[in-house]
Amino acid sequence: MTAPRTLHRTTVAQSWAWMRLDILIRLIPLTVAPLVFSWFTGTPLAAFGLSFAHPLRDVVISIPLGLAGFAIATAFASYLGRRSGRWFVPTVPDLTVQSAYYIVLNAPIEEWFFRGFVQGMLSRWWQAPAIAVLVATAIFGAYHLLDRWGWRPVVGATAAGLFLGLIYLWQPYPPSLLAPTLVHAAITCGFLSLGPYLLYRWRRAPPPVRPLLLAPEKPRLAFLRLAQPLPLFVAPVMACIDTAQRAGTAARDQGFGFRPVHVVLHAL
Repeated sequence: MTAPRTLHRTTVAQSWAWMRLDILIRLIPLTVAPLVFSWFTGTPLAAFGLSFAHPLRDVVISIPLGLAGFAIATAFASYLGRRSGRWFVPTVPDLTVQSAYYIVLNAPIEEWFFRGFVQGMLSRWWQAPAIAVLVATAIFGAYHLLDRWGWRPVVGATAAGLFLGLIYLWQPYPPSLLAPTLVHAAITCGFLSLGPYLLYRWRRAPPPVRPLLLAPEKPRLAFLRLAQPLPLFVAPVMACIDTAQRAGTAARDQGFGFRPVHVVLHAL
């Protein structure tokens, strides 16, 4: 497979053009959805991994796992660049902005929603942590389709999601999002910012630089992007399901038996 034929150097202005929309329609809904669920159900935020119960342990295991994830993500980005013939490398200022975005906002918020909230609640409902990891991973991978990713990057994101889900699963109680968040940040930087930049600096004869021209978004792709705030609307539905399950459990414990109609009415 040949090296990429075209090199695009992205700038801060180009990155900010997609970041501001990404914050509005993706990151804010992902942040607010667990808060809405917590408000409806009274679930403590610590149940979603918002704790620092074992920080030293989390940081220590994050270093080798993060380095491995960074290397694999960088190699995968290089593979995709060779297949497409295009190579996207940030300029130095954009490298700083993108990396900060992935570390400070993207990784913590995605882990908060997909691992802490989705995986955590499914594990609690089903009492089957392994199945919860698989389902949350599938949702994580499918969600990247809404961001106009091709099937190969989505497969890579799904594999990364499984890796992060296992990290979140195999840790002492109470669960903490610190380790998967650090590893997530390393993987994303390896795939989108620092990894491509290091490869660009390492190669002796990079391809010629071409200006990055953003084509108008196709209507179908624009529709997919409009579906990204869906987690915000799913949270109340999950809250009703959680309330119904807890009401059913309480009814069984009190010897009244389980009547689905009564439980649903109680949830509403």
